[in-house]
This record gives sequence, structure tokens and C-alpha cells, in this order.
Amino acid sequence: MRETFEKLLWSSRLSVMVGVLACVVGALVIFTVGIKDVVHLLALLWSYIVSGSHEIRNDIIMVVVEILDTFLLGAVMLIFAFGLYELFISDLKNADDTKSGGRILVISSIDSLKSKLGKVILMMLIIKVFSYFTEMKPQSMLDLLYMGIIVVLVALSLMLSKDKKD
Repeated sequence: MRETFEKLLWSSRLSVMVGVLACVVGALVIFTVGIKDVVHLLALLWSYIVSGSHEIRNDIIMVVVEILDTFLLGAVMLIFAFGLYELFISDLKNADDTKSGGRILVISSIDSLKSKLGKVILMMLIIKVFSYFTEMKPQSMLDLLYMGIIVVLVALSLMLSKDKKD
């Protein structure tokens, strides 16, 4: 009875495949949205070449920031899918045979998965702060001080998230 229960319990880990597949599908959807944004960027670029409008130039910069954000979100979903698969199902054999697999997919615990996801999410937040900065028009010295403090905090967060080599 106990062995049967343990086999059933161990096999239940395969239910994680639902989440893995959902994350992969979600990542593909996000990448498709990113590709649509790139097509929109090309249309904006053509408009900018024709008109030279400063407003269109600002729109181009914002779309580029949104594209970065979109593709990073897709990367987060793929990293999460890979991590779930490696933690609960099996190591990715094909990844071991490639150079990039060894750099991206070394996920040995929930903590290493959280660390990888945290770094990518931190980059997404930095991109979002950058997009807010491009829209902001400081009205006073206090606004500039706040922007400076935010830049220092972003730099500090990057420094703290850096891997320590021992």
C-alpha cells in the first residue's frame, strides 16, 4: 500500500508538465506580440524618415523600450518553463550538448530558479523605469533629485544582484 502511494505521489510530479507547456505557449505568444511591435517599429521608422518629426522619434524610442520589455517577459516565461522541467521532470539532455545550455539552464534548486528569474525581472523593471524617465519632464529641482535617487537605487540593485565569484 505504501509503495503504491509513493509511486503515485512520485508520478504526480508529471502534472508540472501542464505548467511547463503553458509557459512555453505563453512565451511563444509574447514573442509573437514582440514581433508585431517590431513591425510597428519599422512603420514608425519609415514615417520618421519621411517626416523627420521629433514626436515620431520619441514614439520610436518608446516602442524600442516596449520591445525590450516584451522579449524579456518571453524569456522569463521560458526560463521558468525550463526550470520547472529540470527541477521536477528531468535534466534537458539537449541543453547539456550546447554552449548556451550550460550558461542559461543551470537550475539545481528552487533558489537558483528564483535567482535567475529575479535577475530578468530586475532588468524588466529597469527598462520600465527608463521608459518612465523618457516621458517625465522634471518641473523642479526636487524632481531632478528624485530622478537621481532612482538612478542610484537602480545602480545599487544591479550591484547587489551581481554574481559573486569566489
